[in-house]
Amino acid sequence: MKKAIAFFLCIMLTTGLISGCAGREDGTGSSEEKTAGQENKTDQETQTEDPETENQETEEETGQKEEAQDPKESGQEEPDTEKEEEQDRDMTEDLAMSVLKDQAGTVDYTSLEELEPEPGSRIAVVLKSTRDDFWTAVRDGIEDGVEALNEKMGYTGEDQVTVSFDGPAEDTDVEKQIDLIDTVLSENPSILCIAAIDSQSCEAQLEMAAENDIPVVLIDSGVENGPARALCATDNYKAGTEAGKKLAEAVGDEGQVAVMAHTQSAQTSQDRERGFTDEITKNHPNIEIVNISHENEEFTMDKLADAVFTLYPEVEGYFCTNEEASEAVLAAAEAAGKELAIVGFDSGEKQRKAVEDGTEVGFIAQNPYGMGYAAVIAGVRADLGLAVDTFVNTSYQWIDSSNIENEDYGSYFYG
Repeated sequence: MKKAIAFFLCIMLTTGLISGCAGREDGTGSSEEKTAGQENKTDQETQTEDPETENQETEEETGQKEEAQDPKESGQEEPDTEKEEEQDRDMTEDLAMSVLKDQAGTVDYTSLEELEPEPGSRIAVVLKSTRDDFWTAVRDGIEDGVEALNEKMGYTGEDQVTVSFDGPAEDTDVEKQIDLIDTVLSENPSILCIAAIDSQSCEAQLEMAAENDIPVVLIDSGVENGPARALCATDNYKAGTEAGKKLAEAVGDEGQVAVMAHTQSAQTSQDRERGFTDEITKNHPNIEIVNISHENEEFTMDKLADAVFTLYPEVEGYFCTNEEASEAVLAAAEAAGKELAIVGFDSGEKQRKAVEDGTEVGFIAQNPYGMGYAAVIAGVRADLGLAVDTFVNTSYQWIDSSNIENEDYGSYFYG
């Protein structure tokens, strides 16, 4: 009976994963980034000793566009809650924006100095999802960038630069995202920003945009083929190596560890996983990666983690590549009464609480607000024929119990 259960668990873990019951795959692959234009900045030493957060967005209806305009023009009330006032604070002196200004590339992606967009310009944005807090933070950055441009130019009414947002409800729905991009392109926007779900998708759409002189800026996750002017993102490979170092330290540089990764088709997942496995296999010979599981439609991530705990009862550490993966492993560990070192990615409320109560070592916090703001600046610069870095490094921070209460890092948190 035990053999039958173990066999079932092995089959379960082989659904969408890189290594499992049969032993791990060699993790010494190249650290070269695959996305459009990342070749000139991927190995840049731009981060501080810390990593970054990830936020994700919520919208009420799938695929429904909205345009962001001056609240006074649209008749909307000014925000009056404490939370909204905090979100609307001046971000120019914020740590996330100062890091973006100093470290993103050869251009200041917080500056409007050279930017004079045409009246009535429209920025079309297609995100990975409309339901996650990470994308809400990205959207906040985009909207603030557009608002700043309108204020600078004095645009009102029909002259305003506007922005529309689209995205599938789920960040695994590649077909829906492609359909939305096709629809957006048919409307001939001035600039197109895409957060690609699948690194092998969008090539035809990017080609079509180029043919119609629509500059494309990629956000968070790149694509393998197709012309794009810039990618505004975390250096996910480097962040993965940082996570490897932190987890190795937490487990005393020996023992068994595992990886819970989000969808395998996303470049963010690929790069974080590769950075982590390269760091462990090359620099920590006494640590064994016993399993790498990926988000899939067959099994939830908490069930995958539970299977790992059953098959590898000696596992001492877990690296989780996004917020959902982190929350799943935390839930599975609690249900199993398992104590282990968990290093996460993103900075949602549950992870922050887990760091505060000691059930998570720490997490890599991305800069989603900066991603959104930089995407606006990069897109407008590209539309005006100004210089743009092909990889805009939005940086990250490492958050643990030593700095989670530091207000300077507050803009890296969401949810």
